[in-house]
Amino acid sequence: MNDQNDSMTHWLQLRDAASADLLKEAEAGDFRQVSRLGRLRERWGAGLATAALELVAARRSAATKFPSLPGLVGDVAGVEQATGLLVAQHKAGRFSRLAPDRIHDLCCGIGGDALALAAVASTTACDVDPLRAWMCGQNLEQAGLDGQVCCENVEELALEGEVIHIDPSRREEDRKGGGQGRRAWNFRDYRPGPEFIESLLERNPDSAVKLGPGIRIADLPLSENSELEFIEESGRLVQAVLWSGRLALNPGRHTASLVPLGEQLSGHPAAPPCSSTPGPDTWIAVAAPSLERAGLLAGACDRHGLVEMAAGLGILTGASPPPGPWFRTFEVVESMPWRPRKVCAWLASRDAGLIEVKTRGGAVNPEEARKKLRGRGDSRFIVFILRLGKKVVAIICKPPPG
Repeated sequence: MNDQNDSMTHWLQLRDAASADLLKEAEAGDFRQVSRLGRLRERWGAGLATAALELVAARRSAATKFPSLPGLVGDVAGVEQATGLLVAQHKAGRFSRLAPDRIHDLCCGIGGDALALAAVASTTACDVDPLRAWMCGQNLEQAGLDGQVCCENVEELALEGEVIHIDPSRREEDRKGGGQGRRAWNFRDYRPGPEFIESLLERNPDSAVKLGPGIRIADLPLSENSELEFIEESGRLVQAVLWSGRLALNPGRHTASLVPLGEQLSGHPAAPPCSSTPGPDTWIAVAAPSLERAGLLAGACDRHGLVEMAAGLGILTGASPPPGPWFRTFEVVESMPWRPRKVCAWLASRDAGLIEVKTRGGAVNPEEARKKLRGRGDSRFIVFILRLGKKVVAIICKPPPG
């Protein structure tokens, strides 16, 4: 408890004007050098200097996630776990349509989601960690938002009939208060755990549960009244959300969303049709991660005349390229068995230079393959090295324009 109190004291000091010089010094220095770090600690004290360095590192990490909040208050782990501005605003849009009088943001952390939720309705944010709850309050205040923050165990709150957003911990060490452990991929390893979350959803039907994008879908309490959304930001799969009640706009379905493009597809998950031949057609298509993770490749294949090259591979092929933005497409130039010398000879005869290697399922080590294939010429190629049935093939493609 004393360590926790000391930590809070140091963070409170950082918010005081007297710490302005310390923060400037922390921002300017390269404290990977032991001598610089020693001088900072000697001048300001080890605890306060450590907190300052943590804040500076967190703000640097948060620059892309929270561009409109340069004075964000948080630690590095808190920033990493927080929902970024664009995704938080995307999620808050559903709450805005519901127009609730109040939203409860449980396990709020430093306030990534609370910042967006408080912009659409009166929001009460709650976290069991007093430092994180305080950070959330500081960030809401800086953003000019009138949200309430409390430090309580969310499992002890008496909530019924409320509109809820909850972000359970997805790091195994968080059970012990560490926050730096391995990511938990199983729903049963979340904290609060599945029993509490399911009870919360029963008592508060209009709720959203933030999930890791790699969650095992079979473990989730899905129903005909819920919706599972996978959200992708600028080509990177960042999170999943279990929507329930009136927040589920596509009940009983999975949804893939592209942020900030505003594109969205919903449907029932199903396996895509699989190619009956062991090679590619004229084009290879790689689906957006959110579309693949949501299990919606089958519908895309039906619409665009595509087939999966091998069951579960996630790489599609067809006679024509599907339109964007849901796919990256590559025109096939040649396909052959994966024999490095043979592939190298083909590439060398076409003046190959820089080679990009793409693979899945551990067919090859892509970095080692790239080194083997790189030539001395000026032409660029993309080589897919894939296991199709019992064979490993090399599919050579033109690079996309631009």
